[in-house]
Amino acid sequence: MIMPRQCILRTDRLVTETWLPSDVDDLLAVHSDVETMRFVRNGRPESRSETTVLIDEYIAEQAETGFTKWRVADHTGRLVGRAGFGAIDGGRELGYTIRRELWGHGFATEIAAGLVKWHLANAPDVRLYAYVAAENPASRAVLQKTGFDLIGREVQAQTLCDLFTLNAGGHRCTDE
Repeated sequence: MIMPRQCILRTDRLVTETWLPSDVDDLLAVHSDVETMRFVRNGRPESRSETTVLIDEYIAEQAETGFTKWRVADHTGRLVGRAGFGAIDGGRELGYTIRRELWGHGFATEIAAGLVKWHLANAPDVRLYAYVAAENPASRAVLQKTGFDLIGREVQAQTLCDLFTLNAGGHRCTDE
């Protein structure tokens, strides 16, 4: 039985919601783009079958843990990207991926700030981390604007990454 879509949070321009199996083609439009996927997951575009498996994993993860990387859409329902959380040792990891044609419009900052607030309201005692490829200054800026501090550098999925954590003072969001 397929569960109906659930709204997780709303921001001024975006809605974050659970996935449906029928969302494969929308997510594939994001995950098949070479430039978008450069710093995401395997660092390469993904196939329809990989995207289908990923959506199934997101649906199962939501059911099991109450969080995942959710579908992010504008208020008309058009897919903007995906964003949410994954489990890592000692906490949760914030992650987001925005459709390439929508880069530069502040969507990553808006959804990251919304997710930080959601996290603090739903899991305030769980440490929040984020990894960013060292060669991705745009994502570094998003994390810094939304209250994250750089704490180290390590290799993740064969990519040199900067490791951030939400600062002890909690959320801040500065203008872009």
